[in-house]
Amino acid sequence: MRFYQEEHGGDLRAKYDFSVNVSPLGISGRVRSAMVSVLSLADRYPDPCAVQLRAALSAKEGVPAENILAGNGAAELIYAYAAYGGSAVVVAPTFSEYAAAFRAFGKGVRFARGYGLEGINLCTADTVFVCIPNNPDGFFPAREELFSLAERCRAAGASLFADACFYDFVQNPSFTLAELVQSGAFVLQAFTKSYALAGVRLGYLMGEKGALSRISRYVQPWSVSCFAQAAGIAAAGDKQYLSDLRALVSREREFLSEGLTALGFAPRPSRANFLLFEGEEGLSARLRERGIAVRVCDDFEGLVPQKGKKYYRVGVRTREENQILLQALREVLQ
Repeated sequence: MRFYQEEHGGDLRAKYDFSVNVSPLGISGRVRSAMVSVLSLADRYPDPCAVQLRAALSAKEGVPAENILAGNGAAELIYAYAAYGGSAVVVAPTFSEYAAAFRAFGKGVRFARGYGLEGINLCTADTVFVCIPNNPDGFFPAREELFSLAERCRAAGASLFADACFYDFVQNPSFTLAELVQSGAFVLQAFTKSYALAGVRLGYLMGEKGALSRISRYVQPWSVSCFAQAAGIAAAGDKQYLSDLRALVSREREFLSEGLTALGFAPRPSRANFLLFEGEEGLSARLRERGIAVRVCDDFEGLVPQKGKKYYRVGVRTREENQILLQALREVLQ
């Protein structure tokens, strides 16, 4: 049995949970109302093709609806793709489920370490996985580097799979997801992080129509509930929520980064809603005593801390919560 809380964060016992990286704004009123409005439909099967949802996603992303496959969160679509695909190269350190999914289906996985996308060897790869911005450090590649990789994949007969579940947190990105899809890449998105809908489970994969049709055979029937579809339709049109979210995260990420630096940590530069830094072993346990949970990053392939230290990831929250975290760290360090 796999214990996902240990691997991916999330602690219901903590008063302040920085181990997850979802929107600090919470569920928008518009989305909440949409889910309540479909309560009377809960006795019926949801639309298996998610027609209205895919139309809303098409308008949000600028990608034709026929090039969008909805699923029960990003994780279902990662595993469906792994069942469909061949071997994989994963640019590490990054989210552990890419490799776990391919290994679950007996597929080969190897890792390309570091951030030089130009140096990835494509000779034996059917798919190259990248996360933009990357989890756990928030690294966001330059447009030229990413699209060059997409071109190299296409020339080598491989596929680029870009996990863009944190893309909505990026202010002024140098490319759109539609452009990335047009380059031939598969692009994964979800409402988990940016719209604070982790418990609703809604993700979508964008790519070539024929390939998505084949991948859909590995997605269970009716996997997107009526509540998830209603939430997605409402969220996709809520541009003000995203604008407010980006402004908040940008401001608070800077505040939290400066606070961590002042305490002697060295957080990595991030374009996402979380920060990665090294700290002494036992730091998470001492914070837990104060009701605060942070993400211990032991399971990220290729992320090797200095002796006696560990890597920690903290989600960017509201100013009040961020101040509480920094004060707790001051107390722990003293």
